[in-house]
Amino acid sequence: MSHKYNVSCPSGFPEWTPAQERVQQDWIRVITEVFEANGFMPITTPMVEREENLVAKGGDPKEVYVLKRLLDEDGDTSHSGNALRFDHTVPLALYVARHLNDIAFPFKRYSIGPVFRGERAQKGRYRQFTQCDIDVIGSGEVSLLNDAQMVAIIVQIFERLNIGKFKVRINNRKILTGLFRSLGVDAGKIKSTLDHIDDLEKIGLKKVTEALTKDGLTNAQVKAIVDFTKISGRNDDILAQLEEHVSGEEYEEGVRSLKMVVDGLRSMDISNEQCQVDLAIARGLDYYTGTVYETNLLNEKGDINTSLGSICSGGRYDDLAEIFTGKKLPGVGISIGLTRLLAQLFDAGIVKTDRSSPTDVLVIAMSSDVLSQALEIGTKIRGFGYKTENYLENKKVGKQFDYANKLGIPVCVVIGEDEVKNGDEVQRKDMRDGQQRKVKISDLQNDLDALLC
Repeated sequence: MSHKYNVSCPSGFPEWTPAQERVQQDWIRVITEVFEANGFMPITTPMVEREENLVAKGGDPKEVYVLKRLLDEDGDTSHSGNALRFDHTVPLALYVARHLNDIAFPFKRYSIGPVFRGERAQKGRYRQFTQCDIDVIGSGEVSLLNDAQMVAIIVQIFERLNIGKFKVRINNRKILTGLFRSLGVDAGKIKSTLDHIDDLEKIGLKKVTEALTKDGLTNAQVKAIVDFTKISGRNDDILAQLEEHVSGEEYEEGVRSLKMVVDGLRSMDISNEQCQVDLAIARGLDYYTGTVYETNLLNEKGDINTSLGSICSGGRYDDLAEIFTGKKLPGVGISIGLTRLLAQLFDAGIVKTDRSSPTDVLVIAMSSDVLSQALEIGTKIRGFGYKTENYLENKKVGKQFDYANKLGIPVCVVIGEDEVKNGDEVQRKDMRDGQQRKVKISDLQNDLDALLC
């Protein structure tokens, strides 16, 4: 009896239909074009780094997959000690360390590719997923205007992707940590207090208040923090209210930095509707030290679509690779978790997957006798600049139309014996409305331009 293999995808490792993958590739193309339009350079780092380097820069050993051979030989350690990358940030730090003398600062790079994370697989969370990252790394310092440019890039990307209204929410971690210190929150509880604030949108005010109280904060401290995160209005109004608070040097530095970023946004023609100061944005990751971002889609009422979560996030950090280089290398970056985001948009019906094939025109031969002429016409249409596919199998015309419909190919050009006999015309069918007409070959490019452009 033959062995029965389980051919289902391993848990947490997604595999998409051609229609879904086509959307992902279109998105990657748009994201790449926007990154490069703003001066960012591509790098491709290894999917594998040394285990000690990944763990040294924030990797959770419980979530890091190691790389090993199924069968190792005794005494051969050449294949051990490596692990799969869990993000693009640590590989960037290692890239900078490896190429410190070759790159120009500020170093503006983008990375698009898969990362691996050994966490519990569940809906919307994967063990392999594609991330799209950009970062600006400075030597010693990096201008706060880069923080503003990150917002402009987010706006450019999601306007081009055309998935509905969205808002970038921005804050500065120093404002929050400075406030906590001024209220007398213990230094050892600053990080957990930030984490609780970061959970506001996920679990609600009541549970966050309970968590802060359980952490040992007084009722007065909790009220002051919660009231502070509720400050709202237009960006300039919020900044004016922030400047009225006197909460110490760290707080004031955060307010100055945020003001500079907001001024930069104004210069880049980013409106208050596109980017909003939100004092409840904290970002839980340890390495963020200044500006932090979260981007959300809006619902029909113009409110945050909380069911989708953040569609793009990031922030500023004081050092990227000091642990590997001994040099101060601050930076700022953003990341789009592309796989998770698209999966949610597919499920919600916000992004449609009704076209599997990139083909614009399918050329159909009504019989094998006219196949050579169909190939000639296919070559001619391809020369017009349209993605063109010849159907090469000996099938009835109805089956060939079915093929076009199933793949979402919008136009078919049909070659039959009459068309060959006449020598200067073809049948053209618009698969979207079913309309079919004879078109002279000399007019075919104009006809296709009218249909497809």
